[in-house]
Amino acid sequence: MKSYCCWKEGKKLQKGTENKMYTKLDYRTGCKAMLQFSISCDGEWTVSKHIIDHNHAFCAIGQRHLLKSHRGVDREYLEFIMLMKESGTKVSDVHRMLQKQAGGVSALGFTKRDAYNVLESERSKTFDGTDSNTLIGIFKKRAEVECDFFFDFELVDGILTCFFWRDGQMRSDYERFGDLVVHDTTYRTNKYDMICGPFIGMNHHCKNIMFGCGFILNERVESFVWLFQTFLKSMGGKHPISFMTDQSFSMATAIKSVFPGARHRLCTWHIDENSKKHIMHLRKKINFVSLFDYVVKRCDTVAEFDFYWNELNTVYECSDNTWLKRLYSHKEKWCPAFSKDYFSGGVLSSQRSESTNRSISRRLTKTATLCDFYKMFCDVVDEWRLDENGHDFRCSEGTVEMVLLQDTLLTHARDVYTLEIFKVFQEQYLKGMSHFFKLISQNCHDYVYHVWLNGVDMIRHSVTFNRHDNTVTCTCKMFSEVGIFCRHILRIYNVHCVKCIPQVYILSRWTKAAILPNVNLSITHGTDIMSGKILEDSVWRVQMTRKFNSVLSASAAFPEARRVCDQGYESIKHFLDAQRDASVVDESASRTILDPPRSRSKGQRNTRKRSIVEKQCKIVKARRSKSQNVASNSKAVAQTVQKYFLIINFCFV
Repeated sequence: MKSYCCWKEGKKLQKGTENKMYTKLDYRTGCKAMLQFSISCDGEWTVSKHIIDHNHAFCAIGQRHLLKSHRGVDREYLEFIMLMKESGTKVSDVHRMLQKQAGGVSALGFTKRDAYNVLESERSKTFDGTDSNTLIGIFKKRAEVECDFFFDFELVDGILTCFFWRDGQMRSDYERFGDLVVHDTTYRTNKYDMICGPFIGMNHHCKNIMFGCGFILNERVESFVWLFQTFLKSMGGKHPISFMTDQSFSMATAIKSVFPGARHRLCTWHIDENSKKHIMHLRKKINFVSLFDYVVKRCDTVAEFDFYWNELNTVYECSDNTWLKRLYSHKEKWCPAFSKDYFSGGVLSSQRSESTNRSISRRLTKTATLCDFYKMFCDVVDEWRLDENGHDFRCSEGTVEMVLLQDTLLTHARDVYTLEIFKVFQEQYLKGMSHFFKLISQNCHDYVYHVWLNGVDMIRHSVTFNRHDNTVTCTCKMFSEVGIFCRHILRIYNVHCVKCIPQVYILSRWTKAAILPNVNLSITHGTDIMSGKILEDSVWRVQMTRKFNSVLSASAAFPEARRVCDQGYESIKHFLDAQRDASVVDESASRTILDPPRSRSKGQRNTRKRSIVEKQCKIVKARRSKSQNVASNSKAVAQTVQKYFLIINFCFV
């Protein structure tokens, strides 16, 4: 027996008698219209009952596409919407495009709300009960497919408290560019409020490069120690030269324990952001920002730093400011003048966190799951690798025009360095041409010069040059910090007609030789980062669609070919039905990894989060109640006044 009823059949079940502020629309009218079939043993359907009369008016023709029975999102549309959403396109924009393509929403077959609902339904199917369990399952699948994929995690009472992962390409990148690591823990864009700490470096094009990513549940010292030790283990025990972070006592303690030989630096971008919170009243004063920026980022010597810091305190009378005092006590970690002997990439490194923050924050919200974050993070890494691949192509295939065409030193630098590094080198070379120099002493092959920019430089830098082997040093120490010659050295090289850069001064990380052939990009090999499949479903589907379209176009003119296509379709359909019936989902699998507790913001009440509709209803009800109270009070006042006048009139009578 099989029955089909009208969509307005029955009555809505009422729960409680009190008035509700938020309710769904009731479409049911108790309609009795129905069609009933009896089914025989051989599968024959026979109409056994039919009630044709409805107790309501029929839906208008122009609104029939809005009926639930007429709406549905096909699998092809769903996969297209999911693909566009993962690429950063809004669902509403995708629906608008599909609507125009189909000739209207009635021809499309589903509304914008249907698209959101089916996406949420599809998203829930990807989880096996817990977000953490799904994420660890993804890591395990990738480890099975990728030989050099590394991940580790830690559980406390079965709850995921911290985890870390990196792929093989990140390990290879760390081998080449692991002298500088920027670790930022300002990202908490997930519903558990876990701390995301990506390990970022700078490649040979001065662009961001990812070394790995970790999550921790709190900012305790032991959490950072676990994360840093796991990172170090994944990289074969290689320590960075400089480790740049934001301001955190726990992180500083962990770095001293795990990376004792690394130079801990504080990122100047975070210092600038924190200054907007603590000394905004000073930043509003004339020229304070310029002087503060120079003190934080551009002092070459300790003497220069002391001079400008004292000037800052004197001019703006801020020597008693608590935040500036605390900042000064850590000056060795953020002022370049105190870390010139350690490679840090110069002031460029302070931009690593800013660009990463922008890449991550604009894509996710506080409701994002760990799997959402992981998938977005892989997309960001793929974008960075595509960008690096494009820069590698430009370096290997193109040649930049030099400002001074016949200069042999610039020609050698152009042939050796990548485009971005050559631009920095050429800029330093041209600026050096305007510098004054003075020979201070000479001893056999050794020359000592003072080099300065007249009217600008307060301190004259000393350049020691050996004419025999072209070895050179400068007191500004730009080479030891950035790995590129400064303008002072290049000025003396120009004076002595040095034609090429000595090999000892060419850092391999800045050269074209750092470009590796056959870079392993996951997207070029079609690797599915969420499931570890060798070929992503969407890629395979596009390839097969092209093949089938070619076959169908060629078969259209031949009846026999059409018959073969029909037979092939039926054969594949029967095979898929058999596979679907045979598949059994094992629901008894143990779930040992539990999600971290969902975080609640400071001051947030321990109540259920209400939807936007409920909030709007509450606002409307509050306005209505207020207006009713005002009207009631006005009426009471009016009645009181009226009663008063009646009493007066009665007295006069």
